[in-house]
Amino acid sequence: MDLGIKGKVALVFGGSKGIGLGCAHEFAREGCPTVIAARTQSTIDSAVEELGAAGSQVIGISADCSTKQGIGIAVGAANESFGPPDILIFNVDSGPKGAFLDVDDDTFAAANNNNVMAFRWAVQAVIPHMQQQKWGRILTIGTNSVKAPHRKLHRAAQNTYRVGALALSKTISAELGPYGITVNTLGTGAIATPQFKEVFTKIAEAKGQTYDEHVAERVSEWPIQRMGTPEDMAAAAAFLCSDRAGFITGQVLVVDGGNLEVLQ
Repeated sequence: MDLGIKGKVALVFGGSKGIGLGCAHEFAREGCPTVIAARTQSTIDSAVEELGAAGSQVIGISADCSTKQGIGIAVGAANESFGPPDILIFNVDSGPKGAFLDVDDDTFAAANNNNVMAFRWAVQAVIPHMQQQKWGRILTIGTNSVKAPHRKLHRAAQNTYRVGALALSKTISAELGPYGITVNTLGTGAIATPQFKEVFTKIAEAKGQTYDEHVAERVSEWPIQRMGTPEDMAAAAAFLCSDRAGFITGQVLVVDGGNLEVLQ
């Protein structure tokens, strides 16, 4: 299927590993000049080398995209190398974790910054070009907790502000729709990334299990009985950012193998 985005400039926050790297690969395969923005130079270099070896047009930039300054650096790098971004993948760490009774105000403030304020700054940075050309795609990599807040994971602040980001996404989708700009969210389930393995290894150990035993127990309860992959997320991201999805905006698509038992 031709997604109609060849030549479109894609800017992927958190694009040096995990889901972000999967997205970078997918857009590069579609013929998009791709900019990877992340914090760690070593993983950026590895990702750029990996995509470059496949013949992709790609650059990497070290930038903390949870800050207004870092977002400006990332967008500026895209402008200088390929042109203003046509596609933005907002994939930023959700902030410090913890249960409500255990965390302080700073934890909630950090979650608000990373999930809501940074998203606002990113959209502000990319929309002038998108408005001018009457085409743009903005996609947040979120979580299925926007449908059903985590109970087994201690994510009080994330449960709160991921929903805040979703509400902002829905709000701005109405404002930007007349310019041909879509704004959507991908809700992740259990995706096999290094970060997932780190978190769930600790959970498994607390239950006296190995990581593999714990994962096998979890997936046995799902309709699709396997872990998700970054490629699963990236395929959905590419479609939502394509010409084919021009009539889809203000939506959240959950990619979790049918794990959530909710209707909406």
